[in-house]
Amino acid sequence: MRVTFSATFRNLVRDTARAAEEMVKRQFEVSSGRRVRVPSDDPQAISAIVGERAEMRATDRYVRATDSVESRLTVVDTILSDIGKMLTAAQTTAAAARNSFVTPQQQEAYALELEGLRDTILGDLNTQYRGTYVFSGTASLKAPYTKDSSGAVGPYEGNAEPMLVDIGRHRSVGVTVDGQQLAQGSDASNVFEVFESLIAAVRAGDLEGIGQGMTGLSRALDRVANVQSRVGAGLSDLNDHRVRLAEASEAADVRRSALEDANLAESISAMQQAEVAYRAGLGAASKTSQLSLFDYLG
Repeated sequence: MRVTFSATFRNLVRDTARAAEEMVKRQFEVSSGRRVRVPSDDPQAISAIVGERAEMRATDRYVRATDSVESRLTVVDTILSDIGKMLTAAQTTAAAARNSFVTPQQQEAYALELEGLRDTILGDLNTQYRGTYVFSGTASLKAPYTKDSSGAVGPYEGNAEPMLVDIGRHRSVGVTVDGQQLAQGSDASNVFEVFESLIAAVRAGDLEGIGQGMTGLSRALDRVANVQSRVGAGLSDLNDHRVRLAEASEAADVRRSALEDANLAESISAMQQAEVAYRAGLGAASKTSQLSLFDYLG
C-alpha cells in the first residue's frame, strides 16, 4: 500500500490539532476549575448541572424571602410590645383614677393621659412597613383605623386574611395581622371604644365604669400577648428554616460540583500530556515539511 507524502502530513497536522485542542481544554479546566464549559463537553451531565443551578437560585430566593419575612415580623413584634406597654400604662392610670379622693383636676389629668395612650395605640396599629399597613390583613393599602372629625376612632377597615409570602416550595408565612382580632377579638367593643368609655368614667368619677374599663383593657392585653406569642414562635422557626435552606443549597452545590467542576490533579496531568504531544507533533511536522521526494525514495 502506498502512503503519499501529503497523506502523512495531513495525518500529522490532524493529530497535532487534536493535541492542541486537548491542551486548550485542559488549560481551561485548570484556570477555571470547571470540567464542563459547553453542553458538548458532557451532554449527559449538562441537564443535571442546569437543574442543580436552578435549585440553588430558587433556594437563594427563598432565603431572601425569609429575610424579608423576618424583618416584617420583627416590626410587628416590636409594635405589639409597645401596645402591651401602653395598655399596661393605661391600667396603671385607671387604677390611680379609681379612688374616691381624686380631685376633678386629677381626674382631668388622668383622662388626658388615657387619651394620649389611646392615640399612641392607634398610631401603632396604623404602622406601615415599606408602604403597607401591617395590621390590615391583605387590605394592606388601607389604614386599619382612622379618626373622624370628632376625634372618635372609626370601625376596622382592613380584613382578616393575612398577606402570605412564600419562603419554600410548600410553605408560606403570613406577614400581616388582623387588626380587628387584636383590637376587639370576641368582645362587644374594640379597645378604642373601651378607652372612650374609660375616659368618660374617669372624668365623671364613675368607679364602677373605671373598673369595667380596666377589665376591657386586661382582655385587650391578653389578646396582644397571644398574638405576640405566635409571632415570636414564627420568628424562632424562621431561624431553623434558614438553616434548612442553607443545607439544601449546599447539597445542591455539592451535586453540581461533582458534575461540573474539574479534578485539578487530573486536569494538570492531562494538560501536561497534551502539551508534550502537541510539541512533539509540531516538531514532527517541522521535520516532515523539510523532507524532499528523494528522502522518501531513498
